[in-house]
Amino acid sequence: MAKKKLNDNDFDLVNLPIEAQDPEISKEDFVLQASDNESHEQKFQTKPTTFLKDSLRRFSKNKSSVVAAGILGGLLLLSIFVPIFDRNDTSKPNPSIIYLEPKLFNAGTGFWDGTKEWKDIPVDTSKDPEGKDKEANWDPNPNVFVPSAVSNKKFTELEYTNEASTLGNGGYVHIGYYENIADTTEFVVFQSADLETSLDINQPLYLTSFDTYDSSKIGALESDNLIPENYALGEAALYLNYVESGEGKSIELIPYKSVHNIGSAISSLKEDAVNLSEVIKAQTTKTTFDSPSFAIRVKNKHDHQNNCVLVKSLEFMTESSDAEYKAAVETPSFKDATECINRGEKDPGLWSSNGIKKVFKSKIYYCTFTYDVYEAKLGKKTDSSFPISNIKKYSTGKNATLKWRCDTKVNKDTGKYEVNKDTFLCQIIDKDKCPLAEPVKAEDVYLNEYTGTISGVKATYYQYRELGYDSMPRFLFGTDKSGRDMFKYVFEGLRTSLLLGIITAAVCFIFGLIYGAISGYFGGTVDLVMERFTDILAGVPWIVVMTLVIIHLGSSFITFAIALCLTGWIGTAATTRTQFYRFRGREYVLASRTLGASDARLIAKHILTNAMGTIITSAVLMVPSIIFSEATISYLGLGLKNLASLGVILSNNQSELSTNAYLLLFPSVIIALVMISFNLFGNGLRDAVNPSLKGEDE
Repeated sequence: MAKKKLNDNDFDLVNLPIEAQDPEISKEDFVLQASDNESHEQKFQTKPTTFLKDSLRRFSKNKSSVVAAGILGGLLLLSIFVPIFDRNDTSKPNPSIIYLEPKLFNAGTGFWDGTKEWKDIPVDTSKDPEGKDKEANWDPNPNVFVPSAVSNKKFTELEYTNEASTLGNGGYVHIGYYENIADTTEFVVFQSADLETSLDINQPLYLTSFDTYDSSKIGALESDNLIPENYALGEAALYLNYVESGEGKSIELIPYKSVHNIGSAISSLKEDAVNLSEVIKAQTTKTTFDSPSFAIRVKNKHDHQNNCVLVKSLEFMTESSDAEYKAAVETPSFKDATECINRGEKDPGLWSSNGIKKVFKSKIYYCTFTYDVYEAKLGKKTDSSFPISNIKKYSTGKNATLKWRCDTKVNKDTGKYEVNKDTFLCQIIDKDKCPLAEPVKAEDVYLNEYTGTISGVKATYYQYRELGYDSMPRFLFGTDKSGRDMFKYVFEGLRTSLLLGIITAAVCFIFGLIYGAISGYFGGTVDLVMERFTDILAGVPWIVVMTLVIIHLGSSFITFAIALCLTGWIGTAATTRTQFYRFRGREYVLASRTLGASDARLIAKHILTNAMGTIITSAVLMVPSIIFSEATISYLGLGLKNLASLGVILSNNQSELSTNAYLLLFPSVIIALVMISFNLFGNGLRDAVNPSLKGEDE
């Protein structure tokens, strides 16, 4: 029978019955070989590859793992090179640069520029109390802020505060009872300290001002424009206290609600003032009073209510020609209630009280502004002391930036030393490097006129140059309370934490791998004994193990690593044991054993290689776990001593959270990056080294 020649129509796969068609099979999938042609083997269309190349190919397809690997690599490089090349010294404190804000951009950009936003700062109103020219006359407290570093000022309108701010003015002294005052208490006393002299009423003493108000009536007042008929007068009396024969006595000078008026009920003019000397003479024949003091008394209404009185002013005046006597007698006077309370805060003995004593409705203005911390601390210092040792440092040697000569001579008339102005020389050679902004004058030299010793000069200079910087420095992460550069300090800490994590993880991985492999491979009694030992060790809390090791061996790097290794290997051992139980009964293991493979070969060659994906993942994740454990134990105060680590940095700065949050922000961000990156990297590594996925595209 003749052979029938085949043609393409004999393989019409498209026209098969519907139930016989396969959507994944097409005609192009088949290449027909004619029977009269020779058939040859074809080469593989794919190239052979190694396990490593295949793992790298699959790892590179996991984009998140690649990014994580890049972040980890970057952090690792920074932890190595930043401590080497950053010339800032973090080993010793530098008080000149403490608490500098993080700075990357120039000041004024509004972001990461070394400035700090201060809100509602009390303003010094002494130059312009009426607020007629705020920008020209008002500066934030010069004792706290450097005016040249302040910008973008925004002032509030006049406000009232019940805080005794040193920059406020006016207001009322708030005197009264606490709500839980004993019902047996007759009155509360606001008393001045004993005068530093005896009171002699033969020298007339006048009361020129004593204005009191009912606090409950004007508590909601929004201004100090009081209308007499609208507000009740305060029920308070004025007394003179003194000592006679060792016994304390009192004389009533102004009775309750007698002359306490709103406005000028008691005139500042002497002829309209109350002559207290006459009041005293009407009650006693004594003319001299020892340890005298003045006291304002407020009655207790015996209703357990907070009965308070406001005093706007209290002024005494005497005609004595003795300046010391006059000053002593008039010391308790006050026109400004805020100033009175402030004096009492500085000198608690000046005005004491057995009840409430505070300021009420002090007038004050607030300012919100941008503060350049770098300019304030490292900028231009005007008329500041400059040690003579620094003058000599910049005026000697090959790199001298200053010509300096200061001779002294003895003044023939006074016999004292003085600067010889004829030979005096101060010339700045290198204006770009010399700290002095302008030459020093002879009259600005600090000279001991008795010994002729020069201790320094009064100069205008740039602080950053004095500290050795050629230009204004930039601390990317700011500085801490000791003046340490946080950028270098954080990466020194990261280096320590990574070194601790990698070394500890390596030790735990090797020991846990061997322990888990033996336990999982042999099983039976061997596994039972080894697992019971592991259970006992795992039952002890790691914090207890850590604490005991640190207490007995100290908190060094080595002892800390030992403490982490004591229980850190248990997780790796458990994972390895589980994987060995999974693979030890597989056919290829049995076949190898039948062919005479030893236990060591079966463990290392056949089982471990297939289980390595999961084991490596657990080992990689051990590194961030150790870093986090170190941070936790350091936060509890048991961390590494005299050695920077991320945990130690966070522990040292935990009190700065509300004031200088950046000291916690950057170390926390680094720890978060390490934790997240290691997790993503470990997940990608697990899939990449899984032998069962070799050759798969997805």
